[in-house]
Amino acid sequence: MSLGIIFGSLIITFLIGISIREKNSSIVNYYVGGRSKSSSSVTGSLVATAIGGSAILGLSGLAYSKGFPAVWWLFSASISLLIFGIFWAKKVRAYEVFTLPEVLEKQYNSPSIKIASSFIIVIAWLGIIAAQMIATGKILYIVLPEYYKIAITLCAAVIIIYTLKGGQNSVIKTEIFQFLLIFIGIILTLILAYIKHGAVSSQLLPDGHLNFPTNQELGFREILTYFLFVGTSFIAGPDIYSRILSSKDREAAQTSIFKSSFIIAILAAAIVSIGLYSKMIYPDVEQESSFQYLVINTAPIYLQGIIFAALIAAFLSTASACLLTSGIILTNDILNPIVFNNRLSDKRKLAITKIMIIICASGSLITAMHVTQIIESFLFALTVYTAGIVPAVILGFYKDKFRLNKYGATAGLLIGASSALILKYLMLNQYLIYIFPVVCVVIFLVSYFVKTLRADSSRF
Repeated sequence: MSLGIIFGSLIITFLIGISIREKNSSIVNYYVGGRSKSSSSVTGSLVATAIGGSAILGLSGLAYSKGFPAVWWLFSASISLLIFGIFWAKKVRAYEVFTLPEVLEKQYNSPSIKIASSFIIVIAWLGIIAAQMIATGKILYIVLPEYYKIAITLCAAVIIIYTLKGGQNSVIKTEIFQFLLIFIGIILTLILAYIKHGAVSSQLLPDGHLNFPTNQELGFREILTYFLFVGTSFIAGPDIYSRILSSKDREAAQTSIFKSSFIIAILAAAIVSIGLYSKMIYPDVEQESSFQYLVINTAPIYLQGIIFAALIAAFLSTASACLLTSGIILTNDILNPIVFNNRLSDKRKLAITKIMIIICASGSLITAMHVTQIIESFLFALTVYTAGIVPAVILGFYKDKFRLNKYGATAGLLIGASSALILKYLMLNQYLIYIFPVVCVVIFLVSYFVKTLRADSSRF
């Protein structure tokens, strides 16, 4: 029965995704949904994108091992979204561009920073897509242990086909359905756990597991890391910006951010509670399988399929959004300016975008076949991305006030991403939190140095 429900939800998702009727010959339609989406549509899409495999299996597994303070993983996202909505959401929508790299180009009046940021985003987002596929594999392994790699490939094919068919319109339309499945699946799991096992008890959990805001397993340093490398990706994330740029106006963009922040906070608490129930009842299972284990041993068989379908919907929604973003950025912000000298027609640009989507999906699928840890894959990608991109974007809103320029921003971007990559490779994670202040200093110093150098040279 579970298998039938899962494949049934896949078929529904597929049919919704390919039901786009208009001809997407327009770049505006394919890239940003015609800039016509209501705040409700954008909210559903944003939440479905945010609550992916890392947020469900990863966060519940983190709560299983670290306790209730793991909630800061998604609380940091919720708080960061709130800050973004208050200060910058309307400004982003006003740029009238297609991608985050183009936002940077507008901020610093520099095509080169657009290209540099595009490479960082695509590399990082391939890791995030792989993380969603890994999570999908962990679910499919339960219902199809002998054929789960084939099943992952099938899920990838579903995403590719409907993303190719309708672009942003298809992705947002399917994500509204996926959002409903995700919300029902998470809340249903929590209710069933409470009915069968009662309230979470500190006596049945390790010491300090219910402490908040910190405990012996997860302190303020780790919480700061979540805010820096998870939360800030919601202030300056390419998928967040693609949704904002798809909104019908600035008010709809801001309202959708506020709604998403509230819903994500609720789901964060629910997912962490599920992880705590798993630890309380089944203390010796693999942490990133704890969610599934609780479902199998708590939910009736006819409800397990609904919950697993909701989990797969979460993974597919994030993966499809990241795939579309990566394909668009590769074509619009890398290949078009570098290879085609900005001469691609809309028709050719759409064709190349679809080819890039297929290539990105294939690369992520291959990665997912060889990597098994969701949080590790997700955090590695986010760390490289946020360290390079976020400071430049945030300071870009105040470029004139602080007298910053493209040279400082580009230097900070490259130093941030490369430093994060090196520190993660050398497993020197304790030094990652220092990257952000260093990058900000680099942006200011290089901007000042270049400005001074130019002023001196103009005197001669």
